[in-house]
Amino acid sequence: MLFENVDAHLKLRGQLLQLFQSNRVPHALLLSGKEGSGHFQLGLFFAALLLCKNVDKGPCGHCSSCKKMLSFNHPDFHFSFPIHLSKSEKSEISADHRSSFVEMIKEYHCIGKQTWYAKMGNENKQGVIGVKESQEIIKKLQLKSYEGSRKVLLMWLPELMNLQASNKLLKLIEEPPENTILIFVSDQPHSLIQTIYSRLQHIQVPSLSVDHISQYLRNYFSVDEVEANSIANSSSTNLHRAISLFLSKENTKEYLSLFIKWMRLCYTRNISDTIDWVSDFSKMGRETNKDFLTYSLELFRQCIVNHYQINLEGLSTEEESFLLKFKPFINHKNIIALNDVINDAYYHLERNANVKILMLDVSLKLYKLVRIK
Repeated sequence: MLFENVDAHLKLRGQLLQLFQSNRVPHALLLSGKEGSGHFQLGLFFAALLLCKNVDKGPCGHCSSCKKMLSFNHPDFHFSFPIHLSKSEKSEISADHRSSFVEMIKEYHCIGKQTWYAKMGNENKQGVIGVKESQEIIKKLQLKSYEGSRKVLLMWLPELMNLQASNKLLKLIEEPPENTILIFVSDQPHSLIQTIYSRLQHIQVPSLSVDHISQYLRNYFSVDEVEANSIANSSSTNLHRAISLFLSKENTKEYLSLFIKWMRLCYTRNISDTIDWVSDFSKMGRETNKDFLTYSLELFRQCIVNHYQINLEGLSTEEESFLLKFKPFINHKNIIALNDVINDAYYHLERNANVKILMLDVSLKLYKLVRIK
């Protein structure tokens, strides 16, 4: 089944199965981990387990319930996730975007915020789980089960609930209706309000290894071994990022071109062209901006690692060719400062800083740093 296929989770799946078989299933479970750790798939696995009619060592995959789960059409299984709120566009609850969300799951298997925001059509706008979504959840879960067993809600990124929505769900989380299980899948669990966090049974999902990511790409996307290893090494142990790299190879070429131009502008200290570059960069979307900064950090890391005679790994031919020429400008005297500047920029982007002002400031700092030898 789609949501059983991360081999690294065998131990955690066993833990969830034991909870089920010993009849100790918590009414509210939090699965937390970094994006791409596979925690969303683990949540789907547990939901399928709870609704399956012939459980053995997991969901059977053949009963009517499992077949409905595979097509995401089970009447007792409900999704909740962040959306771009808009009354004019009739976008107020998750159900308004459910078909797009399911399409993304089927295409990517392991999902991420950037992909979802792009799917909704606006990467610059932050997703929210609003108070109307909370009202809809309460309404759905108060209804009787269609198939006479459990009702299951899987909420992706509960940390993006606004305060009103969080307060609205407190009583439901504390005392849910009979045979109702709530599964929360979070990238940043400590961003949940404390009154909700304290009511959840917490399971931490570790990041996947490079080997597991490579194996996953080979098994489920038919990627050849060399390319799979290359992508896995570039993924920062993020399965979603690895799948995105494979499905949108053109993005990597675009990022490389953008990075090369940026570094040349920083070295030559061409302020007018830098302003133009920053202006074009700001139009690409906030999530793409953040992804590019992560990509830049990875190229800086590859440069410094290669100084110690360690081979460049996980790079395309074009990236490797450029970095062999560029690496003299990245050294032990500036790598810490470069890392701090890019990480600070990422931090402020996440908090809706003005992209033009922020990236011009970063560029001016790089003017100095890339000339340190």
